[in-house]
Amino acid sequence: MAGMKHVGMVLAAGASSRMGRPKALLPAEGGRPLACVQAGLLRAGGCARVVVVLGADFDRIAPQLAGEEVVRNPEWEKGRFTSVQTGLRALGDSDGCVILPVDAVGLRVETVRAVLARAETGIAPAVRPTWRGQDGKLLWISRALAEEWRREPAGDQRLDDRVRARVERVAVDDPALLSNVNTPEDL
Repeated sequence: MAGMKHVGMVLAAGASSRMGRPKALLPAEGGRPLACVQAGLLRAGGCARVVVVLGADFDRIAPQLAGEEVVRNPEWEKGRFTSVQTGLRALGDSDGCVILPVDAVGLRVETVRAVLARAETGIAPAVRPTWRGQDGKLLWISRALAEEWRREPAGDQRLDDRVRARVERVAVDDPALLSNVNTPEDL
């Protein structure tokens, strides 16, 4: 299994209504937009290619993500799963895909690497990191699961529900796995 090709996606299609401005553009490390920082994290962790999935405010956000591959989810209002499907279709074939919500801030690159190392064992069609027994926001899915999801009709079922019976968990020392920046106060 060594030498598998993994890809990644940053989910940033929502309206960010509680934040009051696009989360993808929040200033992060070095003042760079958060979506760029998250994409860089996935690349540093081992993803060969990364896309940022946008929806709401696409025309305003996309030009500000210089150097990133962005894709538009025209059905973003139908739920997060439509963004996952958009990202999977754009990424094409790979051995697996890491899915990261843009607002899961501060994850360590070692966490992404640990997930990919577990994924390469081929033990499960999905891998999710945990911290102190709680599921993190990051998720890896296999090629087979990605192909299945690409074909499914759009819907708003939660990703957690879709993988619950098929996920392998890997414990990591990364409390940021539980982060979820939704409001200016959360920053």
